[in-house]
Amino acid sequence: MPRLLYINEKFGHDATIILDSGDACWISVGSRGVLVRSHKHSFWGGLLGSLLGLKLYRERDVYRALSVAQALAATFRPVPQIQCRDVILKAFCTAVWHSSSPARVKDVLNDPALLEG
Repeated sequence: MPRLLYINEKFGHDATIILDSGDACWISVGSRGVLVRSHKHSFWGGLLGSLLGLKLYRERDVYRALSVAQALAATFRPVPQIQCRDVILKAFCTAVWHSSSPARVKDVLNDPALLEG
C-alpha cells in the first residue's frame, strides 16, 4: 500500500508519495506548471530527487495541467489520506497513489485519452 510522506501547501505546493515498489514520487504544482519526478526512497534520494530524479510528467501550460487534473479526478476515487486544498495537487497525488510503480505513474499521467472528451 502506498504511503504519503508529506504534503506541503504552506511554502509551495508539493507532495511526496512512497509507491508499492519502494520508489518515491515527488509532485510539484506551481505557477510554472506541474512536475512529477521519481527517485529512490533514501536520504540522498529525498535530498536530490526533486532536482535529479527521473521526470515522469511535466506540463508547463497551467490550463492543460488543470484539464489533466480534472480528468484524473474523474478517473480515480478519492483517497482519505490525501488532504489538499489545491485541487490540481490533490488530483495528481490521487493518481500517483493508485499507481504501483514509476512506470505506471508515467503511463497514467501521459495518457492522451485524459485530454479527450
